[in-house]
Amino acid sequence: MEQALRTEVVIRDGQFCDAELLWDFLAIAADEANAVAAKNVPVVACHLEEWLRPGDFGVIAEHEGVPIGAAWARQFSLSENPVCYASDRTPEVSIGVISELRGLGVGLKLLQCLEVKARRLRLDGLCLNVRDTNPALKLYERAGYRRIDGARFANRIGGLSIWMLLQLR
Repeated sequence: MEQALRTEVVIRDGQFCDAELLWDFLAIAADEANAVAAKNVPVVACHLEEWLRPGDFGVIAEHEGVPIGAAWARQFSLSENPVCYASDRTPEVSIGVISELRGLGVGLKLLQCLEVKARRLRLDGLCLNVRDTNPALKLYERAGYRRIDGARFANRIGGLSIWMLLQLR
């Protein structure tokens, strides 16, 4: 099953018309109940509000025509007070994969495609934050993201999150 799934996953570019779909994947990424809940948490919603503003880019994974995951990057400015900020050439990544297909390589494919896009845009890197209890931490490390020393912080649910960086330049 795993090998079959990997060969049948299609990755496509995220489009303006994908905004509502991306909210579903943002809810997954932020561990919110649904898109409505994600839209009501400002520190979560900021990753997708006004989708496809200048600098936004993303990819969507589909299996047999059904969206199963998405990853996108958004460049925040310092004035937006982002949770993580590396530079004005290092956007923050959000990623979500439906729970029943986690661990089958979908997330890694999404991150690899996002990295290709970032390199084509000549960005300095990509960053993200992840709860220290999230199994996806290992995925991010496999994809080349490194923990930033001293960059552990209290997250909105009372646990700890880790800031990670994929250096491209």
